[in-house]
Amino acid sequence: MSLPKPELRRRYDLTASAYDRRYEEIQKKKYNIVAENLPRLRRVLDLGCGTGMLFRLLSERADFVVGIDLSREMLRLAKLKANERVALVQADADSLPFVDESFDAVVSMTMLQNVPDPAVTLKEIARVLRKGGLAIITSLKHRHSADQLMNWATGASLKPLKAWEITDDEDVACIALKVR
Repeated sequence: MSLPKPELRRRYDLTASAYDRRYEEIQKKKYNIVAENLPRLRRVLDLGCGTGMLFRLLSERADFVVGIDLSREMLRLAKLKANERVALVQADADSLPFVDESFDAVVSMTMLQNVPDPAVTLKEIARVLRKGGLAIITSLKHRHSADQLMNWATGASLKPLKAWEITDDEDVACIALKVR
């Protein structure tokens, strides 16, 4: 069960200053998944961007990147890593402030375990993806399975291309395509 969103925001605000030091090595394997699967695109959404550790890679692959996070303090630190092609927005992953089909890809690393209903979050991801858009998602494997990610993607009208447990890592991953 996930924490209520105000409590989750408060905890991430309190721990933001230690986030990179604590998770940088752990996140690298997941970022390699993004590097291997994300083609050159126009607009990419980094959903649950945290302190912006993924911005450099995404900026190399996209003309424009939007980082979304619930935590104001995480976004304050993310701003230090953002370049002129990165915009930051404080928002809830279940109610994104974008019109339908705004992004060519949505990347969400180790965020899904924090939402109350991942099926709702995947539907919101699908809503902001354009047709042919790519979703790359990971979640903690002690909370979700690769099969669950695949089922939520399918329920959101995304076509799972691959779902798996990341070897020697704490996460499961899913790559899905918006086909309609």
